[in-house]
Amino acid sequence: MINLTPAMYRHSDFIPASDGSQVDIWQLDLSAHTEKWTPYAGQLLSEEDKHKINRLIQPQHRSRALAMRVQLRLLLSSYLNVTADAIHFKTGSFGKPYVHQATITFNASHSEDMALVAIGPSPHIGVDIEFWRPIDDMSRLVERHFTNTEKIFWHTLDAGQREAVFFDLWSSKEAFIKATGRGLGMGLARCGFSLPKTNQLLECPSEFGQPSDWSCQPLNLGERVSAVVIVKADQCRVRLYQFEAEFSPSQG
Repeated sequence: MINLTPAMYRHSDFIPASDGSQVDIWQLDLSAHTEKWTPYAGQLLSEEDKHKINRLIQPQHRSRALAMRVQLRLLLSSYLNVTADAIHFKTGSFGKPYVHQATITFNASHSEDMALVAIGPSPHIGVDIEFWRPIDDMSRLVERHFTNTEKIFWHTLDAGQREAVFFDLWSSKEAFIKATGRGLGMGLARCGFSLPKTNQLLECPSEFGQPSDWSCQPLNLGERVSAVVIVKADQCRVRLYQFEAEFSPSQG
């Protein structure tokens, strides 16, 4: 498991490796007050960005969405060497976003006030973060979304161990289905992972190749949080960073 630690970044860090196994993971803070990002909004965000943010009912959700979209644009602009407002997002057949005519792929996930953005040259990258939280129907979710092997293992655990394994598995499954581009429509029960450490894909639909074609890397973000990045490559080489907006590129 890799620890995610803060790091000052340089422009040269943004040059993707030549093979698809390299993934950069960026941690974004979504807890900042909306006022911090409001000056950026009019300059950087598209009308579609603003529409999606304004559709959210809860002010806290709108604040997080604004922080996420501004920081994502600033971050990607550094990799693409364009201004943040020039980035044009499109979505795949099953809704996965990508940057139009870009040589890199990104995937993002957020939970509470933290977001992760995975960036790399591989077209198949998925990341997920889950803060542990009470779930009344956890057993029902296990029966519906876990493989038979995972169900059997989960039910053998003591009550105090089940929460950690549940969220580790859930984040791994979410990262995989996002990497495939299919999303929840693929079905979480169609992919299975090694236990008790979810660091290896063991089962997946044949249209996505063999499980050994995929690399899974858990990320250590602290207590009571699960996070995973998955890439379709024989290994997953991860570089870890923490995004600091004050060091972001000028938008000139």
